[in-house]
Amino acid sequence: MTSFWSTRVLIGGAVVVLTYGLLAPGPVASGVYALVAASSVIAVVLGIRAGFKNDTTPWWFLAAGLTAWTAGDVYTGVLENTQGGAPFPSWADAGYVAGYLSVVVALLVARDLHGRLVAPVDVLDAAMMTAGIGLASWVVVSTQFGDTPASVWLGLFYTEIDVFVLVVVLSIFLRRRASTVTLVLLGLGLAIMVIADYGSYVWSAGGALDRVLNMLWLTAYVLFAAAAVRPESPPPEPTFSRRSTGLSRLALMTLAVALTPAAMTVQLARGVPASEWGSVAVVATAIMVTIGTVRMWIFLKLLARQAQALRDSATVDRVTGLATRNELERRLSRRLATDPRVGLILVDLHGFADVNATFGYTDGDRLLKLLGSRLVDAVPPTSVVGRLGGDEFAAVVGHLTEQSAQELAAAVRAAVTAPIAMRDMRVTVDCSIGVALRGECPDVRGPGDATAEDMVRRAHAAVGEAQRRLPPIAVFDRTMQTDHANRLRRLGELETALRFGHLTLFYQPRLDLRSGRVSGLEALLRWRHPVDGLLGPADFLAGAEATSIMATLTAFVLDAALGDCARWRAGGLDVDVAVNLSVRNLVDSTLPEQISDALRRHEVPPSAVVLEVTETAAMTDPVRAVATLTSLRGLGVTLSIDDFGTGYSSLAYLSRLPVQQLKLDRSLVGSIVDDEVDRAIVASTVDLARRMRLHLVAEGVEDVETLEMLRQWGCDAVQGYFVSKPVPADEVISVVRTLDAARV
Repeated sequence: MTSFWSTRVLIGGAVVVLTYGLLAPGPVASGVYALVAASSVIAVVLGIRAGFKNDTTPWWFLAAGLTAWTAGDVYTGVLENTQGGAPFPSWADAGYVAGYLSVVVALLVARDLHGRLVAPVDVLDAAMMTAGIGLASWVVVSTQFGDTPASVWLGLFYTEIDVFVLVVVLSIFLRRRASTVTLVLLGLGLAIMVIADYGSYVWSAGGALDRVLNMLWLTAYVLFAAAAVRPESPPPEPTFSRRSTGLSRLALMTLAVALTPAAMTVQLARGVPASEWGSVAVVATAIMVTIGTVRMWIFLKLLARQAQALRDSATVDRVTGLATRNELERRLSRRLATDPRVGLILVDLHGFADVNATFGYTDGDRLLKLLGSRLVDAVPPTSVVGRLGGDEFAAVVGHLTEQSAQELAAAVRAAVTAPIAMRDMRVTVDCSIGVALRGECPDVRGPGDATAEDMVRRAHAAVGEAQRRLPPIAVFDRTMQTDHANRLRRLGELETALRFGHLTLFYQPRLDLRSGRVSGLEALLRWRHPVDGLLGPADFLAGAEATSIMATLTAFVLDAALGDCARWRAGGLDVDVAVNLSVRNLVDSTLPEQISDALRRHEVPPSAVVLEVTETAAMTDPVRAVATLTSLRGLGVTLSIDDFGTGYSSLAYLSRLPVQQLKLDRSLVGSIVDDEVDRAIVASTVDLARRMRLHLVAEGVEDVETLEMLRQWGCDAVQGYFVSKPVPADEVISVVRTLDAARV
């Protein structure tokens, strides 16, 4: 119902305007005209009082302007019907001038949810166009006004204000092409009003033409009334093209400026010497020059702000306020030229995507800003700290040695990983840190030999190495670069190795400490590389994890391990086989079906299969990991947490995983004889596993003292070089029988 009254005003107004056109000139026609004009004022007041307008100030100014115009129209109508016409100027012109001024103020103060409809720069542009176009039009219409100073300046005012209002209305629609119906009605009304007014100076010839102009003015009043009684709705987002709007404005301003010399040329062609052009040309030209100067000053200030914004975007990260990657590399290049001990510390955050997914990007940006601030506080004041992108930060630090770099990296990691309060939670963000030192790189000779790009590349290589260490901190050396290149090369060769049978499985026995017999074997992937010899998983699987080839490797290992297990069991060995799963496997919903098919194909019972996953793999995507593990447990296979003690899962979360076995990491087991802390941790873990009814396997058993200590604590099984090294599949039966006979 928002358009109910507005529609009826438009329909009724159209009928009245057409009726007016049929009336003969005289008191009746003048009365109808005055009635329509007065009705527009009443409609505006009623619209304001009815609460149809959110911002009433411009509407009150419009009401004042319409009132002044109506008064002028009534006075003119009285003179025309009593004295045959109104002189120029007359008291009616006072109403018209006041009306124009009120309408202009209404336009300038009008605003919507997106701000003012007319910006200050629009006013300047409109004034410049008015001066140029108005001067040109004055040459055409000046003869319609008298020769007295009052008539000249009043005529100039009318022509100029008409152009000004029309240009302002055009600027509103050029800037806001998606607008409201109310604004369209008002803009159309003003455009018709000023065009008819201007037309009266150019085409005033009496009779039918005057009647048409009066009908246009009445149409404008009707449009004002329809806009006033229409309730306002929120305006849509502006959809205008800034490029096309700028071109349109530039075209209008160019035309306005060009019209000034054109008007002067016309005057000269008419034989009017420059000395007789009068004050109009002088004032118009002065206005053009003044406004042009101000406009140019504003334009130059805008260019300066844009240039500064471009400089800031190139040097300052928008989220953190730190240096951007380009700025950091530029500052690093300058330091490399003067400081032979400059270093680059690169911080790679872990799992930051989970923060964005949990809390949203706004809180994620806030966290990045806080972490950047912590990094600034953790490094020396002369350092340059920047954000390389995403979840990577870096700091350029001077005068570093390898020892001081290790110490500073540890301090940075402590600062970054300190808990952070986010909403009602405390969040900890882990990180890996790689350091590249200018003074510790043997492949360069002098301070100017290493480039910023070299340093960033080395720091990234160090981060890759840090991710495999505890704590995850590494200082670059040449072997890391070589290892990185080798890993890339091997990843490219891996598919060929699969196709030509260069991959094979070795098996490491698992010894049951209660029976003293081998209870199972862990399948370990090996690559018989034609150049580099026998390679372990660490030499080629890190890169494969991020590619689709990981699924093919898992299928190969499952098929080969279950085939070997079937042969052993047929040969009388009652053992199980353990296969490692990766992060990519755990988020693969087809994995349970693949394993079910492999069990059926090789006729191996599910109880003879152990699937091992690391804590880190299970925690990467906990929801999908638990779903996959639950499906696997439903098949009847045994699930094991590998490398237990090195991940970051909580015991509460561990209790919800459908696992039956824990494998204690070798980094804890290998030092229990000599390290009291590790001894306490392992003994506590053995007791924990027993209370949770989990089968505990200790990896990394290298000597009899470690084995006996674990046996005394009640550990279920052990695995390590003291029991047996990994052996090829064709040696498994003889090795197992030898171990069973020895009853270790």
